[in-house]
Amino acid sequence: MSFPRLRAALVVFVLASAACTDFDLEKQKLCKQFPERCDAMDDTSGALNVTVGYIGFMRGCVTVTATDADNASNTRSLDVAIPGKTPGTVSAEVFRKKDWGRMLRVTAQLRELDCSGPAVGAAQEMKAQVPEEGTLDVAFTVRAVDEDGDGYFSSADAAGVVSGTDCNDRDSAVSPSAFEVCNGKDDNCTLGESDATDKQVWYTDADGDGYGSLRVESCVQPVGAVAVGGDCNDADGQVRPGRTEFRCDGKDDNCNGMNDEDFGVDSACEDDLKCSGKVACASTPGQTACARLPTENPVTWFVDGDGDGYKGQAAGVGCRSPVAGGVSQFEDCDESSIYVRNGLPEACDRLDNNCSGGVDEGCAPLTWTTSTYVGGSGDLMTIALYDEGRKAWMAGPNKLVHFDSTTGTASYTNASCQGNWKAVWVGANGRVFVAGDSGKMATRLPDTDPDCFSINVPGASTLALQGITGIEQTHSSATVYAVATNGKIFKWKAPYNLADSLSEFGAGLQNLRAISSAGSEDSLLAVGGDINSKAVAYRYDTASSSWKTDLPVGAYDGFLRGIHVTGGRFTYAAGDNGLVLKRNGGAWTSLPTVLESTGKAKAAIQDVLAFSEKGIYVATSEGLIHFYDGFTWTTAYSGTVPLYSLDGSNPARIVAAGANGTVVNFTAPAAP
Repeated sequence: MSFPRLRAALVVFVLASAACTDFDLEKQKLCKQFPERCDAMDDTSGALNVTVGYIGFMRGCVTVTATDADNASNTRSLDVAIPGKTPGTVSAEVFRKKDWGRMLRVTAQLRELDCSGPAVGAAQEMKAQVPEEGTLDVAFTVRAVDEDGDGYFSSADAAGVVSGTDCNDRDSAVSPSAFEVCNGKDDNCTLGESDATDKQVWYTDADGDGYGSLRVESCVQPVGAVAVGGDCNDADGQVRPGRTEFRCDGKDDNCNGMNDEDFGVDSACEDDLKCSGKVACASTPGQTACARLPTENPVTWFVDGDGDGYKGQAAGVGCRSPVAGGVSQFEDCDESSIYVRNGLPEACDRLDNNCSGGVDEGCAPLTWTTSTYVGGSGDLMTIALYDEGRKAWMAGPNKLVHFDSTTGTASYTNASCQGNWKAVWVGANGRVFVAGDSGKMATRLPDTDPDCFSINVPGASTLALQGITGIEQTHSSATVYAVATNGKIFKWKAPYNLADSLSEFGAGLQNLRAISSAGSEDSLLAVGGDINSKAVAYRYDTASSSWKTDLPVGAYDGFLRGIHVTGGRFTYAAGDNGLVLKRNGGAWTSLPTVLESTGKAKAAIQDVLAFSEKGIYVATSEGLIHFYDGFTWTTAYSGTVPLYSLDGSNPARIVAAGANGTVVNFTAPAAP
């Protein structure tokens, strides 16, 4: 079998030169006839007849290469197309050039698709000597599989079969020249679907909030990727597009290109100290604060805490007063006393009345006077001043005495006025109320009528009333409150002679010894001791109409026997073991222990009187009156008989009453 066209083509390949090109077989004959014109032409005296048999494919190409075995630089190649049937054979006739050796190395390299396609498989090689005349057959055989007929050979590895580049030889749409699209297969047999032209866009979602950041193109959704991008902080699952700006942090929480737009940053504001500022993010994550303007400087504000009309009680710090009526200028150095303030004249009363930093400047030593057997030899258990200290009521066992600085002392000895009196209280109009053993109470005005109106509380036969106080309103009669050793409290109101005017006002408390108020029921406080001799205190709660425990249970040893409520803020209570307590704003604290004259024994305190945090008096069973100046206790009066009661209309007028009708009196001298 002969293949003239292929032979002629190969002849062209081996005869090609600058002087003679595109010769066919006829032109070769001319070269033999006119050798002088074909000096560089092939030697046509002999040839190699190269045949390539192919099996399994119909499209392709074989590149036949002839190389001078003695000089590798003498080489030429020819592409021979597969004719389109299988099995089959293609052939070419190889002539050597005149200056080549006769031994040629001939290779056959198979190509896919066409002669411009890629070489596949290893090139087959043979050595053959070109005969001087005639031809020598050189045969090659190539095997490849192109089952789908797309011109690309199967890449399946089978013995004796050339492995091509078609990764799916059963699908003519799959070949290296196909366009890669997202369809679940590798259309072009390269990198799977990673080079597809229609890949979807995904976004890596590192924080798992459903919004991604880094763009990724893929035919299928990658692990950890989502379809929606725009996450401006993919390390925080709370930051994502489409949500509200949820925290003030100087960052964009909803990825809209703005920071903290929902928090009014830089808008005008007023901070906790009422200073002007601008809204800013606080140090606490997600919160806002008012950043004060540099021009705003907070100051301390003062209010009138003691009711003297001057303001010295700190009410807080701010650029505006935190409470109504506050002033920024300090006016009062002692807001626990109406007897001390800036500009007040100095009095001889142990207080720094004018806030000068000194006490009693220019005053002579303060002295006390002592009277005995006032109203008789019997003991005086209680005393109460009125009419700015010019008058007083005193009482004791079967003893009721009135004192008037202009008329002297008068005793009321009528049987109705007799009783083992333990406590006394007097109203502004001079009406006296006394309470004592057997639950007996009595009242009268200071006139010549010898009779008293008396009444007994329920359970009077065994009941001992130990303390009494009163509350009076303008243009109305006083209401008095008495406490008993059995833990009951009684209320007596006008008209005092009616059966229902006296009622039980509290019960179930401990052993009570004293009661006081600042002129209203919501300031009532009662004190005493429990069965373990621990101090107790109770406060009346008007909201629940009941008494509430006010002192921590078991906190202090000894009974409290006297109490003085000086106002809405301060209360002082005193009793056994030199115990003195101060109540300020609802909190109790203890003052230094009061010692007797020996300096060792703790004083048995019977009563307490206070005009300031720096002006507190106590009377003791030893017969002493001690004074506290805010730092230490000193002895203001030394006596020899027990003192049971202490009262004063102001710090310049103080009295104490005790055994044997003793009355100790302090009246301040005129200031210099």
